[in-house]
Amino acid sequence: MKLLILFIVALVIASGLAYQVHIDPGYALLRYGTWSVETSLAVMVFILLVAFVVLAMLFKALLGIKRTPKRLQKWNKHRVQRRSIKELNQGLLNSAEGNWKRSEKLLTKHAKQSETPLLNYLSAAHAAQAQGAYDRRDEYLLKAGDALPEQAHAIHLTRAKLQFSAGQFEQALATLQQLLSVTPNHPIVLSLLLKTLSQLNDWEAIHKLLPIVKSNRNIQADEWEAVEIQTLTKLLTSKSQNNDPELDTLWHSLSKKQKLSANYLSIYAGHKIAKKDEKDVSDLIVKSIKTTQDESLIDLYCQLDISPDLQIKQLEKWLNILPSSTILLNHIARLSLSEKQWGKTSSFLQQSINIKPTSLAYLLQGRLHEEQGETPEKAAEFYRAGIEIANNLLTTELVAVADNTKQAN
Repeated sequence: MKLLILFIVALVIASGLAYQVHIDPGYALLRYGTWSVETSLAVMVFILLVAFVVLAMLFKALLGIKRTPKRLQKWNKHRVQRRSIKELNQGLLNSAEGNWKRSEKLLTKHAKQSETPLLNYLSAAHAAQAQGAYDRRDEYLLKAGDALPEQAHAIHLTRAKLQFSAGQFEQALATLQQLLSVTPNHPIVLSLLLKTLSQLNDWEAIHKLLPIVKSNRNIQADEWEAVEIQTLTKLLTSKSQNNDPELDTLWHSLSKKQKLSANYLSIYAGHKIAKKDEKDVSDLIVKSIKTTQDESLIDLYCQLDISPDLQIKQLEKWLNILPSSTILLNHIARLSLSEKQWGKTSSFLQQSINIKPTSLAYLLQGRLHEEQGETPEKAAEFYRAGIEIANNLLTTELVAVADNTKQAN
């Protein structure tokens, strides 16, 4: 379209000039020393136009020749970049398909010329790790740092992730501690550090880290809740087994809700009961069962140094919230039996067996018949039933353990 317009404009100008020359051709004289040229003005203008066009073409040709090396360099650069993009895409596709060796080769071939060298090197590091080539992985990470030093944080974070997934927890810990010193509130760094310390079973370090993790709004609660439970359970168990004086300090650092949790209270209270130091433990157990309705603490309550009649009264109160608990019914029956309350014992044992037959309920039934002086055969029948349930339960547990061991191997 432009060419057409220029042609029309040139045609109009040429026509105008031709008409003007036809009316008055004009006269032109050029002299230089003894030389002189005479011609019409129209011819002179035509010669000048031709000379201008020729000079312009020569100038453009020379300029083009001068720019040729740069153009060739630019063309070659674009060609290499197009090839690097193509091979980057192919490398990522091979990585997705698990062709790690091919992927690594494609990703590193033109990484230096790539517009995204960080992506090339980090992806190549993943491919190398998948092949167990940890030295090559670290080499690619170093090259990524050399190519883009401003992305050092992202590269170190990738290194930590790869070390963690490779089971190199000590190395991952060192990398993460370095990152934490630079970005102490980075959520990914904190989450990965928490997981790494869990793998290293460093519960003291986790306990110190948890407040920082919990206060970070960018870390979801489900990322640390299970770790916190495991950490506190391990620490409480360890300190109670070793009679560590820091046990009480740790216990008092727990929140009110945590102190009522059976996960923690069973460990702490069990230690205190064993040491004959039951101060405040009884109230905690009572409050916990009332609040959480966790029947696992009933056994612990019955270990307290409290008279049987007071224990029975408290256990009967819990029947309002745990009416179907065979553990609760069996304990009431056991305590009633110790107090020689035969009718009450029989009633609670029958309720327990109706809900779910248990070994303890049948054994208590046998003992009740013995205490009442009934025939030995009747008591033996209940004892056999209790032992049979216990044996079946033990067999089931042993089979489950064997299956789990087989699956683990």
